[in-house]
Amino acid sequence: MYLHSVAPKELIQADYEVLKSYEHLDTTPEIEDLLFIQSLEGRAHNGAGAFNKRNYVNTTVDDVVKALERDPEDIKAGRQAIIDDVLDFTAVAMDGEKREKLLNKHGEPILGISIFKDRRVNPRDVLRGLYLGGLRDNPDIRQEAENLYRMKIGGGRCYIIDTQTMLDMNLDGEILAHEAHEHEIEEYKKRGLIVAVEGTLDPRHQRYFYIRHRIGPGQSDDAAFIMAGILYNADVALGVFLADAIDTLEKYAPLYRDQDGGLSFQIARGFKELNISMEDVYELVSLASIPEAEEFMVPDSSLRYLLSLDQRSQSSAFRTHLDFIEGRPVVPLPVSFKRILSTQFYEFINRRLINVRKLEKLAVPNLTVKERDLSIAEIAKKDFAVISKEATVAEVVKKFKETKCEVLILQDKNHKVVGTLTPSDLLHFLDGHGESNART
Repeated sequence: MYLHSVAPKELIQADYEVLKSYEHLDTTPEIEDLLFIQSLEGRAHNGAGAFNKRNYVNTTVDDVVKALERDPEDIKAGRQAIIDDVLDFTAVAMDGEKREKLLNKHGEPILGISIFKDRRVNPRDVLRGLYLGGLRDNPDIRQEAENLYRMKIGGGRCYIIDTQTMLDMNLDGEILAHEAHEHEIEEYKKRGLIVAVEGTLDPRHQRYFYIRHRIGPGQSDDAAFIMAGILYNADVALGVFLADAIDTLEKYAPLYRDQDGGLSFQIARGFKELNISMEDVYELVSLASIPEAEEFMVPDSSLRYLLSLDQRSQSSAFRTHLDFIEGRPVVPLPVSFKRILSTQFYEFINRRLINVRKLEKLAVPNLTVKERDLSIAEIAKKDFAVISKEATVAEVVKKFKETKCEVLILQDKNHKVVGTLTPSDLLHFLDGHGESNART
């Protein structure tokens, strides 16, 4: 059977070489290769790189693996081995064993991420993150969050489908992935398009395709990672990140199934100190959602893009997001295929967090009587200086150097405050990214 819109072997091979020539990931060469293989599927769908704006929407990871003349079973086993490292960590942590680093049973960093070798974690918080991350992509949970927060997110899930039935119904991977099919799912099952939700498949006449249930801007994996870190802590964020990694890797594994979702239910059953409610899950889903009006301002990085090393800084979005969560200086770098500047994305995060319920809980009940009686002037930051809004860049640089302040207050000729400026805003401007980010 000939399946239309599958990328030719020679283009897949050419694009693989293109990708390898300019991009490196914050992991081992072996894991980098496994992630590049999956990326070629999306690049074929979108006509990127060597595909030269031709969209091969029915291309699957299996097509890529065969075009590269690799053994499908070896590739699947390699991807499952990474998932198994996370599953093993989970089992050990739930048994109460004190495993303080994200290492596999061989002592190697999970996902080949070098900072995991020395970084200590609270395994219980990682479990909480795995639980949150594994549930947030569930289409039913997304729909409940939509109802609770009166927002549009959208969503769907992967199914094993029969390719001949798909062609007979005049459907393809593009239509299934991007149009709404919520009301047709049962009909698709009756007609034999949807063969199963999970299991093994025969690549000769079956494929593992995403079918969208509801239209919406979706969620941002970047935002989910960061929001979990700010609402809870960095170890919870790492758990969310690992759940998203499983969600990526399970798309081409020996058994096609929702492994991150299954892990969430396993944690819920066996981890008595979870202390995460369904309301907490819905909240993270809502905060990780992409606002309809800002779809092109919020990145949604694949695992490859999260680990992609910026050539200039030699940092990755994953590391920069972690720096932001933990309050360290961040590197401005382009994030996801949208190439959104990380610092601009963090400004979006800060804006969104203003009215978050958990942040409103901070404080007053935990203050001492003396602290409650303090004037706000006594605790306000005083490391600022004032400068005219007409000042030149050279004058601003000089002012920062002389005062060593963190913020410049911009005033007009009537001494009215019209904005603020930070050193990072200035660096952003000087790096050639456009106009200053002075907040007005």
